[in-house]
Amino acid sequence: MLGGHGSIPTVFAWGRSQYYEYLALQLLGPTISTFYKAPSPTMRNLVAITCQMFDALEHVHKHHIIHGDVKPGNFVFGTGRDGSQIGQIYLIDFGLAKRYADPLTSKHIPDGKIPMLRGTPLYASLNMHYHRMSSRRDDMESLAYSILRLLRGSLPWANDSCDNGLPIKAIWSGPALCGDYPSVFGEFLEYTRGMQFEEAPDYQRWRARFRSLVSVEDEPLFYDPSDQTPPLVGTISGSGSPSDLQPDPASDSDHDDSLPDSDDYWAPTSSWAPPERVKEEDLLGNEKDMIMRELEIFDEPPEMDEPYLRHECGQSELMVPI
Repeated sequence: MLGGHGSIPTVFAWGRSQYYEYLALQLLGPTISTFYKAPSPTMRNLVAITCQMFDALEHVHKHHIIHGDVKPGNFVFGTGRDGSQIGQIYLIDFGLAKRYADPLTSKHIPDGKIPMLRGTPLYASLNMHYHRMSSRRDDMESLAYSILRLLRGSLPWANDSCDNGLPIKAIWSGPALCGDYPSVFGEFLEYTRGMQFEEAPDYQRWRARFRSLVSVEDEPLFYDPSDQTPPLVGTISGSGSPSDLQPDPASDSDHDDSLPDSDDYWAPTSSWAPPERVKEEDLLGNEKDMIMRELEIFDEPPEMDEPYLRHECGQSELMVPI
């Protein structure tokens, strides 16, 4: 569905074994979180990463899908192997992705409430903290926090455990977070916070504004690990201070689209988000029918160093693309 774009990894196979579901992708490198930990992170490389993140999200949004968990840890570098390019940024982990509009009619989903925050609290939009339905604006606000994290090296609410950091996040404006760095970094956050629920992001305008920060003529602009051209980034610059706490924003609609929580208070023993019920209109189709139609069964799982599948449990049913 999303394949064919430079920032989307190539999928080789997927399926389910007795205990695991698997997805085989091209081998990629470390996450872009390593950028601000590097000895000399440069503005030129930050702009290269930023523009590619814009490209990736614009491509996903054009397919009526929101990623749902935009953060530095979900963007990785290419390695130069398996068809990936060194300096290219790839968007991964679509576990929280969902449709924001009908692919046939382009009708947007209605605004409403959800039972819990979806995504990573450090980078979640204010509306996600307030349990509002997610849309493109939330991906963009999370992108703004991700860019600011790469710019500053840290975010003020990173170690705040009170309500997942919301009280501190809400009182920091874009200009205050930006400090002495170019104002576009703070202005972009303010823009995303002001977006309406169904509003389409102006990818081109903001990509052009970030691109104008560096005079390098290369197009497309890729990350260059050898670059040491000033100015450098990755540390807090200036003495910005927080403002007054923002109130819970009003919904664009009074429609409550939440689903009832589980009544048994069961919590999975993993770091993944809690399970959620999926509405019929959000389903892509009958999952079993699609699997049986598009995949074929093979008898033996791939060779492993350790016997993860117990023979006494019966044969595992695995599938690969036809």
